[in-house]
Amino acid sequence: MFYRYYPFLRAFLEECGCDVLPSPPTNLNILGRGTDICVDDICVAVKVLFGHVSYLEERVDAVLIPRLVTVEKKDYDTFTCPKLIAAPDMIRFSFPRLPTLLEFTVDMSKAPWWWGCVKLGRQLDASLLRIFKAYTRAAREQRRYEELLLAGLLPSDALERLYNGNGCSLPSYLSPRDVSVAVVGHPYLLGDALVNKRLVHWLDANEARVICSTMLDDEVIENESEQLTPISWSYEKELLAAVSHFLKREDIDGVIYLTSFGCGPDSMITEIARRELEPSGGQVLLEMVLDEHSAESGIRTRAEAFVDMLRYRKGSGCESGRAE
Repeated sequence: MFYRYYPFLRAFLEECGCDVLPSPPTNLNILGRGTDICVDDICVAVKVLFGHVSYLEERVDAVLIPRLVTVEKKDYDTFTCPKLIAAPDMIRFSFPRLPTLLEFTVDMSKAPWWWGCVKLGRQLDASLLRIFKAYTRAAREQRRYEELLLAGLLPSDALERLYNGNGCSLPSYLSPRDVSVAVVGHPYLLGDALVNKRLVHWLDANEARVICSTMLDDEVIENESEQLTPISWSYEKELLAAVSHFLKREDIDGVIYLTSFGCGPDSMITEIARRELEPSGGQVLLEMVLDEHSAESGIRTRAEAFVDMLRYRKGSGCESGRAE
């Protein structure tokens, strides 16, 4: 959730009087710590989470772990990934020397978003007035972050610009090129360079224009979702809608669906995308599975081969009625 809600939570905590210490970008040491603590067959997202908590546990007075149960209110049941729902409990029972554990709980089937902020603020002994001011500032920071995403920045680049003010021009991966690739994946897969092995960089290095699912407006995702079969996993529904949207765009030549090995919900969504979504103009759909063993050289080779294949298809006039 760092790459989705960090600006909101950081601003809220600071306004409630906290000094916020984010863990650094994922490195091999953090990933190794998490892998050693976790069971083998869990997804890389949880292993990375455990690694970051391990880094922070002796450096802070409290650790904040969001518990996101339901993030939208529909006329049918919706949920996030079971591992997200259970994240605070997994952390609580895996770290015997863990400092105070703060929860930010979102369950919109029972209460609005702001109610989780009230409960978090009360854990910090903040007054209701201070909580209201913190919520207002947090919402403002979140809007700034989302505007940067809509402008075409990757989550990591948007955070860098938001807090460090680095860069004033759009990155090179948005430059017009003869081949355009859409990359669909959870924000952590798009934002964490160690996990994705710098996929966007390698696509950019091979002269491909890159558009990511995090750059799509909520209205686009919602409109596309309404045309698809209702899905109870909220974040996976967003990804399926993004794939469906990109497969209809004439300016997109290929779509890469990033997923982490061991992700149950994603394994279902990739099958639905492969079997039920039809490209409107011969676009190619590639599933790319990542885990802690993925090598950057392998991701680079696949990115190069994919762009070369798309370029060849455009040059030879090849078309396909199905995703591949």
